[in-house]
Amino acid sequence: MLENFSYKKFFIDFGILVLLISISFLLIIYSVKLSRKSWQSNLKVSVEKVLDEYDANNWTVGKFIPINNPFSLSAACYQAQYRKTGDIYKAIILRIETYYGPLPAVFIVSEDNEVEFAGYSSIHGRVLTQLTNKPSDKRIDFWKEKVIEILKEE
Repeated sequence: MLENFSYKKFFIDFGILVLLISISFLLIIYSVKLSRKSWQSNLKVSVEKVLDEYDANNWTVGKFIPINNPFSLSAACYQAQYRKTGDIYKAIILRIETYYGPLPAVFIVSEDNEVEFAGYSSIHGRVLTQLTNKPSDKRIDFWKEKVIEILKEE
């Protein structure tokens, strides 16, 4: 049984396996890098829509601001300018849990670290009315406090 075993054939087969695994990992990494730019631009459009519904024609959403902590996987931050006063804010969109499952919510953070809830992205009609008619939603209050921690630079 060991007489037919060839180290040369084993290492060739093993090399081919390692090569195939390496190529598949490189393809996955490349596709993630390619999709990051479209992810950022599409989230920017969502933030613009929420801010326009929040205060019509008074917000300009600017460049993407990277988040340097583990929340960067479920949150994105953009520079936003309030046109009336010219003040610069940070607009952060992140996934929060609601009665209807996880939904993207937009928060506005001033330079003084005052957080304001702007609204939910891509939600309209009766569901939006039910979500926003609660004057003291504990989930929103929790995330208002958490947003400051998310935006802290380490």
